[in-house]
Amino acid sequence: MSSDLKAIDFAEMGRTCFGHAARRTANLLTRHYNRAMAGLGLELTQAQLLAVIADGTAPSASAIARYLGIDRSTLARNLRPLEAAGLIRRRETAGRTVLPVLTPAGEEKVIEIHQAWQRAQEELTGMLGPEGAEAVRAHMSALRKAVHILEDNDAKATPNVDQTN
Repeated sequence: MSSDLKAIDFAEMGRTCFGHAARRTANLLTRHYNRAMAGLGLELTQAQLLAVIADGTAPSASAIARYLGIDRSTLARNLRPLEAAGLIRRRETAGRTVLPVLTPAGEEKVIEIHQAWQRAQEELTGMLGPEGAEAVRAHMSALRKAVHILEDNDAKATPNVDQTN
């Protein structure tokens, strides 16, 4: 092993890396919400997508993808099983824009999703307390803003950088 490699404190990297902490936390949170959605036959990503569609404020599929922090191809892959299950349909709008919309079965499913989400959310808020929950959201927001600033700076230095997340 080289002396340069021996000089690296990998344990400190694991303890202090924002990316590592965020990924570990995201995986745990996803499992928590997936357990809440399991009785509905959905995973969190599908539930979030249905909720964004139900909100109805996104003017395009691209806007939905941007909001969820995914690219268009990932969105298309996630829409297929929801359409096959009869929860959404595609509606053509102005020009070439195709927007996913809920079917009546999808509307019912979103009500169930909201109830399951509320239970899962209340469990976590109960553990953290209202002030703790708000502090976590504020810190995550600050971290996202910092990364967006860094991405914007990189994009200015290097044109054509994909910024879907």
